[in-house]
Amino acid sequence: MPETTTITLPKTMPVTERIPGVSRQISKWLESLEKPFNIEKDALHLAKCERNVKNFKYYYVLDRDIKISRKA
Repeated sequence: MPETTTITLPKTMPVTERIPGVSRQISKWLESLEKPFNIEKDALHLAKCERNVKNFKYYYVLDRDIKISRKA
């Protein structure tokens, strides 16, 4: 089962602050996971993005062990 997180930021926040804000929250989330994120096997996807009158919501999905490692 994939792991998910939702990040909500105010609509008034400029995109130049929103991007690093999302990045920081993703980093904190990945660090908090019981099983560490493995860049060679795991994939992080932006599943959905919504906006309403007050904020933006970013929905991320972490799929485990989906990448095939290639050995030369």
